[in-house]
Amino acid sequence: MSKWIPARELTITWINDQRYWGWTQPPDCSRTEVAELRNVCWLDIMGKIDVRKLPAYTGYSAYLVFKLKDGWSKELKQVKSSVRFVKDKYVGFEDEGVAVFLFLEDKKEVQAYEQVPHRREDKWMEIKLGEFVNEKGDEGTVEMRLFETKRLRWKSGLLVKGIEVRPI
Repeated sequence: MSKWIPARELTITWINDQRYWGWTQPPDCSRTEVAELRNVCWLDIMGKIDVRKLPAYTGYSAYLVFKLKDGWSKELKQVKSSVRFVKDKYVGFEDEGVAVFLFLEDKKEVQAYEQVPHRREDKWMEIKLGEFVNEKGDEGTVEMRLFETKRLRWKSGLLVKGIEVRPI
């Protein structure tokens, strides 16, 4: 049982400032608005899901569904991701995550633990943000993030459709 979190339901830093982000409807998403990154140096996209809405005793993977526009910023090439229960989030460790590549020129660049994008059937790309296990179904809320808040260089050209959570 998959769950879909559309871009409108994500928490995106600076989403309400049109200098940095906007909303658009690409031709291949006639019913769906997607978030369009115009220009930002602090990238932080977060989705949350209450595990009570998911079957217990099941492992899940979370995927950001996205596209890179022509002329996208190379600063988006490698960013970070994390997936964790909110109750396990500790002060001072908010920016810990694993490296993910939104674009890959050479697979030799990637370490075994790093994630690379894959093309979906709908022609969008997806990047695995991480995994979690819904043990008894009472662990609370899971937070899924894509971020880059250390290298404060300008980033642009990212279209975000949403986050898909699906069983492993």
